[in-house]
Amino acid sequence: MPSRRAVLSLVAGGTLSLAGCGGPAEGTEREFGLTTTGTEGVPGQAVAVELTARGVGVVTYRVEALPPVWQVTQGDFDPGPTSVREMYPPELLWQPPIGTVTGSFIVAIPQRAPPGDYSLPVEARAGDSAQTTVSTAVITVTGATRTPSPGQQQSRSSPQKSANRTSTQNSTSSPSSGND
Repeated sequence: MPSRRAVLSLVAGGTLSLAGCGGPAEGTEREFGLTTTGTEGVPGQAVAVELTARGVGVVTYRVEALPPVWQVTQGDFDPGPTSVREMYPPELLWQPPIGTVTGSFIVAIPQRAPPGDYSLPVEARAGDSAQTTVSTAVITVTGATRTPSPGQQQSRSSPQKSANRTSTQNSTSSPSSGND
C-alpha cells in the first residue's frame, strides 16, 4: 500500500500538470497586443510601416485614413498569414491564432504628396474573440513636392517592387481629415 506522502505527491504533481489546461492557447488573449513603428519618406518613395502583434488571429489596416491615391500593400510577415481575406479592409488571418508575428505594410507616397504627418491605423483581433486593439503608425513626408521629368520616371525603380510578390494592393477612397 502506498504511503500517504506518495499519494499526496502524485495528486499534487497531477494538479500542477493540469494547471494550464482549459485556458486560452499560449500566445492568444493572455498576451494580446500590437505595436507599430512610424516611418519617414519623401514624395515618390515607398516606405515600410513595421509591426509586431502578439496573440493575434487577424491583422488589418485602414487605408481610408490616408489621402486618395496613396497605396498600401502587404509586405513580408514572419510567420506568414495562413490566408488573406480579399475584402475591404483586407484581413490577414492566422489560424490558429499565433503567439507573435512581425511584418510590414508598404506605403507608396505619391509624387505630389505635400510634406506633413499622415496616419495609418493598424488593427489586430485576438483569435476568435471580439478583443481588438488599434495602433496608429505615423508616416512623415519630408521634402518638397515635385513632379519628375519623364526621363526620371523611367530610370527610377520602385522600392515597392520587391514587396509585391506577396502583396495585396489597395487604393484609398477617402481623404483623412486635416492631412490633405
